[in-house]
Formats: sequence, structure tokens, C-alpha cells
Amino acid sequence: PMRDGVELSADVFLPATGDGPWPAILQRTPYDNTDELWVGIATYFAKHDYAFVTQDVRGRGDSDGSFNPFFSEGADGYDTVEWVAAQPWCDGKVGMIGGSYGGAVQWLAAKERPPHLAAIAASAAAGRMMEELPYRFGTLTPFAFWWLNIAAGRTVQKTPVDWARIFAHRPLRDMDIALGRTNTVWREWLAHDTFDAYWQPLALDGCFNTIDIPALHITGWFDNDQWGALHFFNLMLAESPAAERQWLVCGPWDHGGTRRPTQKYCEVDFGPESVLDTDAIHLRFFDRWLKGIANGQEADPRVKVFAMGVNEWRTYNDWPPPSTTPTPFYFRAGGLLSQAAPTSDEPADHYTYDPDDPTPTVPNIAQMFEAEPTLDNRWRLERDDLLVYTSAPLERDIEITWHPFVVLHAASDCIDTDWHVTLCDVQPDGASLELSTGAMRAAYRAGRDAPPQPIEPGAVHTYCIELLAVSNVFKAGHRIRVTVASANWPFVARNPNTNARPGDDDVVVIAHNSIHHSAAYPSHLLAPVRTAGT
Repeated sequence: PMRDGVELSADVFLPATGDGPWPAILQRTPYDNTDELWVGIATYFAKHDYAFVTQDVRGRGDSDGSFNPFFSEGADGYDTVEWVAAQPWCDGKVGMIGGSYGGAVQWLAAKERPPHLAAIAASAAAGRMMEELPYRFGTLTPFAFWWLNIAAGRTVQKTPVDWARIFAHRPLRDMDIALGRTNTVWREWLAHDTFDAYWQPLALDGCFNTIDIPALHITGWFDNDQWGALHFFNLMLAESPAAERQWLVCGPWDHGGTRRPTQKYCEVDFGPESVLDTDAIHLRFFDRWLKGIANGQEADPRVKVFAMGVNEWRTYNDWPPPSTTPTPFYFRAGGLLSQAAPTSDEPADHYTYDPDDPTPTVPNIAQMFEAEPTLDNRWRLERDDLLVYTSAPLERDIEITWHPFVVLHAASDCIDTDWHVTLCDVQPDGASLELSTGAMRAAYRAGRDAPPQPIEPGAVHTYCIELLAVSNVFKAGHRIRVTVASANWPFVARNPNTNARPGDDDVVVIAHNSIHHSAAYPSHLLAPVRTAGT
């Protein structure tokens, strides 16, 4: 029972032998606590002498109440931790485990500081408010609606849907009507496109200095919730009294791979060493912090990340590695990316962005859920609504580790538009492997704490666009590439270029956009280059 009388459903797995009490591990999910994945994990930990509790969150599965994503998870997490700790089979020490939404609920519970919460292990944890969830630097993904739909009602919605048709529907606010199921949460999210009083209770800003528990953070270079996972890790390092008890593992994985890694992502095989036993990693962590076993886990390097390109694990005790240096690679005439800054008034590069023919995320929107994904973006580079800047073949290896940024000096003839950038490793055979992406809606260029402001048509504005973190060794003979566009649809909703509120894309305007790369406006990639051997 929760503090407001609502009862949540939980299944309890106990060790088959012994009388207890045991330390307990709690996972909370909106996806059905009887899912095969979690039953398998629960059984694994029960065999290792843990009580394991798997719970449907409020309003989902067999739990009572109504589901309003994220907003009840702090209080409900606190109450559940304390309920578990009070059971006769629990020795009073409770840890939490889970990924994605199940990672976010751990941080929302930790914010409330339940007395018996002793450790958390969050994989792919969403939660960098308005810079990842649900907006990303002013842009909004239609996949937020996709997620709200599958999480509607009490069970995962598996009804076949023509998502290409739904994503193409305008206005965006009426995607739910196009689907045939009104979604009030979707409409609430559209109504709150700034970091206002609606979203602020979900942020952990100002709370990390009160969270004093060890935490295991797991994410991947291709995990779209990496923003949240690294946000929690970075701020726990910077502000928490438990800074010395934080550990990060980041591999060449996507969202699902953070829990069940595979050695291949898209067409790239990262080798068998890229696959870690995540069950064993969690067990070692919980054995130390819930059972007090002297297994040496506390002395493990604080950071373990996979360096793509050379396909090997690297360990550090600081993040980002202290050996990284922000290094500019400048956009130059003719589509060149160079470490030599422009010294003259090079002419700007131009392209046209049409919201009715947006730069696509995938080659075939109709097959986006069925087709094998690809990192090679050469198919997109054939379009004329993006710009490409590519270095000469490298004379030596260059390692980029941490968040790259792209600094754009850009103009549009509209009062708003989007900027979408990618970082690619161009192979000797020409394959252009997309390693990282970033985006920003121009009106939101001043950051989440400032109100959105239209841009002056024709004026050059400066945009500092953060990309997903990456660790990649660009080998000698390879080339570094940056692309710039104004759409990445349907992963990101189309900007109508009118400065309309998110969702209000009834009317669209074609934008003519320019990227400047002169001495006065030196657009560039700012890459965290790591010194070899350090």
C-alpha cells in the first residue's frame, strides 16, 4: 500500500534454501512485471541469496491507480522500498535495479531518500529534463507519442499500427486522433515545452548533494537515453557525498543492449570482447553494497568505456578522461573539415529545408520498425537538403572520447528552424558510419531556463549543439565527417519554421538556411580529443 491508500502489485522471489532474512533488490516497471526478462533476472538473484521484488508501477499491470508517467514514482518508490525493508524476509537493506523507465524510477526514489535504500543500479536511465526528456534542446520526438501509446492502459499495447502514416500526420498535436485514441498525457507534454513548474518536480537539480548511496550507471554509445544516464553519473561525481562510490560502464550498445549486450550493432561487429555479463556486473556490485562482501568492487576503476575503432575497453578514474582536450575542426570551403581556422571571408554554404520533404532518419520510413538499421549514412548524403564537411584522410589515429559539440554560425530566412548534426567515421572504402547526433531548435538556443525566442531572419546566430557522448578511435587513413541539416524525421518532429508551439505545425514554411565558416563566423566541430597512451 502507498501513502495515499493505492495498492501496487508486486511479485516476490525468495531463495529456495535458507530461512533469511536476505537483502532485497527491487525493480519497478510499467511494462509488466511478469515479463520473461525480469522473471529470469529475479530467478538469478534469488539463486544468489537475494530476495527479489518485481513491481508494476501505479496504474500498470495489476497495480491500482492511474498511470501518469514519472510523476508518482518518487513517492511510490520511497513507499515500496520501505515496505520491502519491513518484511520479515528482508534484512533491512534494499537495492534497486532496472533500465530505461526502470532506471528513471530509481533516481526519482533516491531523490526522496528512503532510509533503507542502500544502492541503485540504473541502466539507460532517462531523466535529463528538457535536454533529453521529453524535449531535447527544444526538439521533440514523435517516438514520445509512440511510447505513450504502448504504455497506455494497463498492458503494453501491441495492436499493429501504421506508424509511418501516424508520424506523417499534421498537425503533430493530433497524432493521437489520427491513431484513434486520445492521449491526454501527450497533450500535456505538448502544452509544456519549457522547463516550467510542470516539469521541475521531476528534475534532480539541487538534490545530488543529498543522495548518499553507491550507484552503478550503465549506458551505451547508441543508447538514446545516454543523455540521462551520463547526466546522473556526472552530477553524482560533482555533487554527491557518495562521489567515490559511483561506477560507469558504457559499451557499443543501443538502448536494449545496455541490459543484454550483443557484439554487433547495425552492420558493425565490435567483437566478442564488447559483450559483458551484465548479470555478473550487477551481482558483484550488490554483493559489495548490500551484503558487505569484501570482493574488491569498491576499488574498481570508476569508468569503464569501450573505444570503438580499436574495439577495446578502457578504464579511467575520472570522466571525462583528464587526457582529453577540446580540439576544433573547422568547416571550410568546398566541404572540407580542417584543423586550420579560416582566415578570410569564405562564402557561406546554403541549403533548403522543406518540412513537407524533411531529411529522413532512415532510408525507408514505411519499414523503420522492420528493416535492419544501418550506421552507414551515405544514402542520406545524396540529398541536397544537408551540408557535409569531411576531413582529409588522417595521417595518424585520433581518439574522440566524451561529448563532442558542434558550434554553428548559421542564418535562416525564417523566424525559427532546426539544426541537426551528426559525427561520422568515414572508412577507407567510403562507408560513412554515423556515431553520434545532436539537435537544437533555434528558438530554444538560450537553454532550458530561458524562454524560447524567434530568430531574426537573415541574421547570423551562434548555436552550440551537444552531441551524444562517444569514444571512437578514427584510424589513420579514415576521415572525420560532420553533417548539418534541419530535419531528422521521424526521429525528431518537423519544425514548421514558423516559431509555432510544438505540435502546432498546421502551416509550414520552406526555410533557406546558411552555415557560415569565415574568420568572423568560424563554424566548427569541437571534439574532445584524447591524448594517446594516457
